Amino acid sequence: MSYTTADPGPPALRLASTGTLTYGLSVGEVLGVSTLNGARLIAGRAGLERVVQRLNVMEVPDILSWVKPNELLLTTGYPLRNTPQSLDNLVSDLDERGLAALAIKLGRYLDSLPAEMIAQADRRGFPLILLPNDVGFDDILNQVLTDILNRQAAVLARTEEVHRALVQIVLCGGGLQEVVDEVATLLDVAVVVLDGEQRVLAGAGPDEHVQAMRAFDAGRHAACGRGGCGIIGAHGTGDHLVVPVMAGGFDHGRIVAFSPGGTLRGTDLGILERAATVAALVVTKQQAVAAVESKYRADFLRDILAGRAGGDDRIVAHCGGFGWDLDRPMMVVVAELDGRPRGAVSPEGEGKVVR
Repeated sequence: MSYTTADPGPPALRLASTGTLTYGLSVGEVLGVSTLNGARLIAGRAGLERVVQRLNVMEVPDILSWVKPNELLLTTGYPLRNTPQSLDNLVSDLDERGLAALAIKLGRYLDSLPAEMIAQADRRGFPLILLPNDVGFDDILNQVLTDILNRQAAVLARTEEVHRALVQIVLCGGGLQEVVDEVATLLDVAVVVLDGEQRVLAGAGPDEHVQAMRAFDAGRHAACGRGGCGIIGAHGTGDHLVVPVMAGGFDHGRIVAFSPGGTLRGTDLGILERAATVAALVVTKQQAVAAVESKYRADFLRDILAGRAGGDDRIVAHCGGFGWDLDRPMMVVVAELDGRPRGAVSPEGEGKVVR
C-alpha cells in the first residue's frame, strides 16, 4: 500500500520569543490565588517578595539540570522517595539556581520534610510551601500562569499608554522638560535627564530630590557604561533607576528616576526606558535644529564679510533674529590661518568675527 504525502502548504509564521516572561507575581501573591487557599508556608517567610515568572514540575531526580531562575517548582516528592537524603541539600541547590520557591505535596511519597531542610530554607529566605492534597498541579499551573500573563499584559498596556503620551508631548512641541514632568507625575518620583558630561538638561520633582540626584549621579554614575559604575544598560536599586539615552548608536546621556523611600518597582523600568527613547528623539531633534541654525549663522557671517548682507538696518534686524545683541561695544577680528599662502581664502570665509 502506498501513501501520499500531504502538502504542508506555506510555512507557519513563527514569532521569536525568549521563552521567559518579563514580569511576574511575588510568592506572597501566588499564595493568595484561590487554588492555593489551603496551602501553608512552612519556611522561608523572608522570601515572600521573590518573583515567580515560570512554573515547573519536579518529575526526575536530576531536576537541577532543568530548573530556571524565578520558577515555582511543584513536586510530590516522587523522584526523591528512595533517596530522602537528597532533601537536605535540595533547598541550597535550588536557591543557588535562583528559584523563587518550592511547593511540596506530602502524604503519598513523602510523609514529612527533614528538620535541616526547613531550617536551611529559613536561613536562606527560600519559601517552602505545603500544598493541600485536594488540589491538582494542573489547577495550580493554569491559575498562576494566567495571573502572571494578566500581570504581563497590564504592565505592557500601561507602558504603551505612557509611550503614546510622551510621543504626543513631543509632537505638540514639548521638549525634555515636558517629558520629565510627565514621567515624574506618572511615577510619583523625581526625574532628571543628564547629558554626557553629567550636566542636568531637565529635572522634575522636589528640589531636594533633584539636587540629591546631581550629587548621587556625579559620585557613583559619573561614567556609566564608560568605566564608572561598570554597567552599560538600564539598571538601578530600590531608590533609583538609571537608563541610557541612546540614538543612532550615540550615547546622549542618562535619564534617572529617584525615590528616597525605595518606592520604585521593576515595572517602572519599562516606563523609564520608553521615556529614554522619547528623550533621545528630543535630543536628536534639537541637535538637527542647532546644526541648521549654525549653518545659517555661518552663511550670514560670510555674507557680511563679503558685503552681500545688505544695509546696516537689514544686518541689525537679521542679527536680532539670531538673538545677537549688537547694542553694546563690539570688536571684529580678521584672522589668517598659519601656513596658508597669503591671499588664499578658506572655505569657511575670509576670517572670523568675535563678539
